[in-house]
Amino acid sequence: MINALTRPRGNRRRRRSGIALLVAVSTILVLTVVVTELSYTARVRYVLAAHEKERAQAYWVSQTGINIYKLLLTASKEMEKNSALGSMAGSFGINLGDALWQWVPIINTGLMRMIFASGGDVDDIEDDAIEEFKSSGKVSEEIEQESREGGLFSDKNFLDFDGDFTAEVTDEDRKLNVSLLGNSNGTVQESAIGQQLFGLMSGEENDQWFRDQDIDRWDIIANLKDWVDSDAMGSGRSGGQEDSLYNNRESAYLAKNAPLDTFDEVRLVEGWQDSVMERFGQQLTIHGLGKVNINTASDEVMIALLKAYVLPAPPDSECVRLLEQIREYMWFASFKDGKDFSKWLTNQGLTVSEDLAGQIGDSSKTFQVVSTGLVGDTSVTTTAIIDYNNSTAGKVTYWRVD
Repeated sequence: MINALTRPRGNRRRRRSGIALLVAVSTILVLTVVVTELSYTARVRYVLAAHEKERAQAYWVSQTGINIYKLLLTASKEMEKNSALGSMAGSFGINLGDALWQWVPIINTGLMRMIFASGGDVDDIEDDAIEEFKSSGKVSEEIEQESREGGLFSDKNFLDFDGDFTAEVTDEDRKLNVSLLGNSNGTVQESAIGQQLFGLMSGEENDQWFRDQDIDRWDIIANLKDWVDSDAMGSGRSGGQEDSLYNNRESAYLAKNAPLDTFDEVRLVEGWQDSVMERFGQQLTIHGLGKVNINTASDEVMIALLKAYVLPAPPDSECVRLLEQIREYMWFASFKDGKDFSKWLTNQGLTVSEDLAGQIGDSSKTFQVVSTGLVGDTSVTTTAIIDYNNSTAGKVTYWRVD
């Protein structure tokens, strides 16, 4: 007979060994979860830090494009002020104030690297390298390395940095300035910018489009005037309170009754939603003094001016014919001012409103520069409006980073 004193101890040891094994497995499991979580958190923080580093680098790379164009624009305006140079260039039909930046409407790192690597002699660049740049926008590693070597003031070359940028400049004075609606007295039909906007929206194709959209052109122009003017009364046919157009919306708001701060704000105005803005938005601006630079105006803006100031308003076919003649003339010369343009139209046998000359300029003073910096997989786009109307060095009046 086996009693408690003589009972084998093996079962007790096995039970203790099983508990120890369970504790060990549980501990390893917990430690695995903790280590995995710590590793994942560290990895996330590392990726975020790397992304923020690339974003910061991309931001400053994008500033390179902005600064280069600001330097280029300032040089253009300085040459324009030089009476001797201006007179000499003017005798050949060249406006120095606009010539320089128009010669370089787009600039990017690849183009600059090719120029620096070739020592300024573009003829030395191999055809294969040019074709690669045209197709991909990038240069070979050999050209990139050559462009990083040497420098004017130290061993550090201007292009010795990581990342790339692409920048583009356009003048805002080639567009119609809708901000001027806030300064106009009387009806929108009597205002200069109102007539120009209606001219932009005129033509057989536009007539049909507005009928299909069931939109009245004068009404939406009046709505835009009501948004920026200081009173609360509607200027459209229905009159009434301006805010009534926005009170019944799902997210109601009030008319601003103040100048526009950003161009995207136009989309808040009744009638100026996506379809209208997609059709006409590229020809509009809120920057500058409002005189259209006739020498850089787009075809659409040029036709808008013809329809607004030629009496009676010419049909589409006549506008196309006149536009072709204007472009042919501008191959050899620039228009000196609004009077010069009006005189040219009069010489074509047209009756021109006296108001046209006062709405035309011959040089651009307000510019938009868009520069995108790319580092790794991160890109940053900076948009700047640079105004030279009251500053010889250029004043930045708008800045946006995306």
